[in-house]
Amino acid sequence: MNITFVTPSLACGGAERCVTLLTQGLLSRGHDVSVVTLYGREQDFFTLPAAANRLALSIDGDSPTVIHGLTNNLRRLRILRQAIKSTTPDIVVSHIHRTNVMTIMALGRMRTPVVAVEHNDPVMNPAGVIWDTLRRRTYPRARKLVSVSEGVDQHFSWLPESQRAVIHNPIALPPKHAAADTEARPLWIASMGRLTQQKGFDLLLNAFAQVAANRPEWNLRIIGDGPLRLELEELAATLKLSERVSLVGLVQDPTALLQDSELFVMASRFEGFPYAALEALASGLPVIYTDCPSGPREIIRNEVDGLLVPTGEIAAISAAMDRLMSNPSLRRSMAARAPEVLERFGVDRIISRWEELFEDIRAPVSA
Repeated sequence: MNITFVTPSLACGGAERCVTLLTQGLLSRGHDVSVVTLYGREQDFFTLPAAANRLALSIDGDSPTVIHGLTNNLRRLRILRQAIKSTTPDIVVSHIHRTNVMTIMALGRMRTPVVAVEHNDPVMNPAGVIWDTLRRRTYPRARKLVSVSEGVDQHFSWLPESQRAVIHNPIALPPKHAAADTEARPLWIASMGRLTQQKGFDLLLNAFAQVAANRPEWNLRIIGDGPLRLELEELAATLKLSERVSLVGLVQDPTALLQDSELFVMASRFEGFPYAALEALASGLPVIYTDCPSGPREIIRNEVDGLLVPTGEIAAISAAMDRLMSNPSLRRSMAARAPEVLERFGVDRIISRWEELFEDIRAPVSA
């Protein structure tokens, strides 16, 4: 089949990681894949295979007035429609709510089926009145709405069950990095994500502060960047943790840092289907994650490969950290089971689910 993905960009993020892995997987199965991005290549963090057809439109951005916004949006829809048509797709798969709405509107009465993919909790991450209204009006015209977790899907019960599906994000086998010299090496707790309020790094720092004095051999490493970086640095200083907390920024391949750690912790306030948990488990780390809406409970097997703790409860996060920090045998037993995440959400398995969906969409409708 000829599959066209539409996504805002290939910047560093879960949806973008998903599009990249799906593109790789579908190409390996013999499909033709085009990737249309609303932003230009200057936003790119991920790299597509050379065999993928990439169209970077550079049409996203803010408008200074309502009139400009109306004019610009009509122009954007026209450009997006022309770009998608040029790829002659059998199926169009759009990612993230605003892009989903734009794609459905752009294609209008074209007969090409559209699959809209939702990556986050729409209640905890509202799109605003206008975009939520457009969602309600356009999503019924999509052939399928795919949610990346059961937790996300439950918020779209206003669509018929036959029009919805859950397909989890895929995870690839990470490269194996050489083990670091363990002599006199600090024990690292790793965390990873965009530095935003959603990811709860402020909660994590406060939880670490509660155990740090009694665990002087442990340090915290946060992988990622975002608008709260300065605020988090100031919080670490206030908590007297500056020497023990490292905000390392964006890293193209975080697996080396993950594999150099003993433990992975996230204190997110909400999620969709977090790649941080997938990548940490695939790298062989026991994972502590807040049992937030939605996604973590569908990935982490409590007391098997990690621990789920109540969302927003600093004391509970701290207690779980202390439990694993003080128990090397428990860490090792969970770490041994962690890579089983690749059996549940590996690329081949998820690509097969997508192919089944595509075949179902293309099947003739019985009279």
